[in-house]
Amino acid sequence: MEIPVFLSYAKPFNQKQTKFIRKVAGHLVENGFKPRTLGITDNSTSAPLIKIREIINESHGLLSVAFRRGFIEKGVGKPNTNLTGHTQYDISQKWITSPYCQVEPSMAFQIDMPILIFREKGVIDDGILENGVVGSYIPEFDLDSSIDQYFESSEWNQLIIEWKESVLEYKRWKQFRSNVLVHHIISCCICEEKGITFDHLYKAFKMSIDREGYNHYEKFAVIIGVDENFESRYRISNHSLQSDYIFICHNVFKD
Repeated sequence: MEIPVFLSYAKPFNQKQTKFIRKVAGHLVENGFKPRTLGITDNSTSAPLIKIREIINESHGLLSVAFRRGFIEKGVGKPNTNLTGHTQYDISQKWITSPYCQVEPSMAFQIDMPILIFREKGVIDDGILENGVVGSYIPEFDLDSSIDQYFESSEWNQLIIEWKESVLEYKRWKQFRSNVLVHHIISCCICEEKGITFDHLYKAFKMSIDREGYNHYEKFAVIIGVDENFESRYRISNHSLQSDYIFICHNVFKD
């Protein structure tokens, strides 16, 4: 089943940009993703940001391509500044991208979604396009070089592999967080005053599954402090903590 991801990019205005974004979309599909972009795969009569928020909430990752859009032939940053600690700087012969390449990744970042941003050479690296702002490397690509070679490069392939792993983990977390049985376990933990959060419970499940993918209920029970009182309070018709643990392992944590 394809995994929906949000594909954010400045609308191409030349053939090289068009080829690049088609290659990006193709690679996403090859990796089992379903790229979604407002105005391309999804349309709406509502305000753009409302629909963008909806698509992002239905996605499990975001990949953004900040293409060149507007060219600054001659420009200055902080012109004629007279404040201590500020310096005027030259931004001539630089490019700006679409504002949506700032807005969309920022919206995804706010909900802890895995994001991967690529910036075309010459585009000003400010806001979310600045390296380090979101805690991850933002690669720069040059469309005057071979596009085909870039998609065969170790940089592209390594970044996609790492991002895919993060997307799959985020998808698993979303499934876990919305699972009814998980909520029941949390409710019982609250009744027993165990103070176990969703994060704690998620880690307990992961720690109880070995490298071969086998789950171990006894280890899970020790981690969250299960005793006879807990199991007795947990019991509901045709359910037990152990049976629900096994069900969650098979439906959420199996790759």
